[in-house]
Amino acid sequence: MPQPLRSTTTGPRMEGVGAEVPRPPTQPVPPAVRTAPPASRWSGHARAAGRHLSRYALLVVLIALWQFTSTVWLPSKDPYLAVLMPAPTSIVAATAQLIANGDLFMHLFASLKRELSAFVISLVAIPLGIAMGWWRPVYEQINPVIEILRPIPPLAWIPLSILWFGLSDMQNQFIILLGIFFPILVNTVTAVRTVDANLIRASRTLGASEWDVLRTVVFKAALPQIITGIRIGLGVGWMALVAAELVGATTGLGFMINDARSILRTDIIVVGMLTIGVMGLLIDLGIRWLGKHLLPWSPALAK
Repeated sequence: MPQPLRSTTTGPRMEGVGAEVPRPPTQPVPPAVRTAPPASRWSGHARAAGRHLSRYALLVVLIALWQFTSTVWLPSKDPYLAVLMPAPTSIVAATAQLIANGDLFMHLFASLKRELSAFVISLVAIPLGIAMGWWRPVYEQINPVIEILRPIPPLAWIPLSILWFGLSDMQNQFIILLGIFFPILVNTVTAVRTVDANLIRASRTLGASEWDVLRTVVFKAALPQIITGIRIGLGVGWMALVAAELVGATTGLGFMINDARSILRTDIIVVGMLTIGVMGLLIDLGIRWLGKHLLPWSPALAK
């Protein structure tokens, strides 16, 4: 007797004997997540912290040697020399005292205010550098004047600037301006003159005007080196500021150092020197951070 044909479909049947019941799709079983025991996690963190702290091993050794020299070796040789070389513990105590009475922040803010004011004025070096790098007649007229003034150290202008402006913030800002202006100008001129000529030809082929080429191609291509000039200029200006405050100011970190010298407070002198170094480092790191985030396409600033 011939057998009845059965349906080969796997779908459900609505009725009839032997109707197939649909099976739910099988879900893949996720693999078990292995968690490291707490002891191994702590040991990993300890190893990472150890590797990080090992970078400062030399610094710790030098500070320990400094402490021993100032508190043990120099007093045994000559107590007067121990006064001239304060121990790190004395410097920490002097720093806490200056922070508590507000003198450190007052002098620091006065120096930063002068640096910022001179920096804003010195930004005129950017359009001037672009004009010198782009138009040859401008370069030929201005470059001889720049090359005569640029080698003169900012400190050489201090006596003349005191006669011009007196002991005032304007005199300090003038000295800082000389330190910041020339590095920004030289780097801007070099950056504009070394822009890839293919980029300029391509933009002109696409119909860009002279102003469009200068604004959208040349300026953006020169920005990484301009920021490098700003970094150098701020560093030179910061050093020139302190030198100007040593002789021509009544506030600021340079004045604080010179005033501490007159009363033989070498610990305050070192505090002022360390504050100058730390602020110079923070200014440089801030410029580098801005350059990396504002110009992420620049390989030089991304490093």
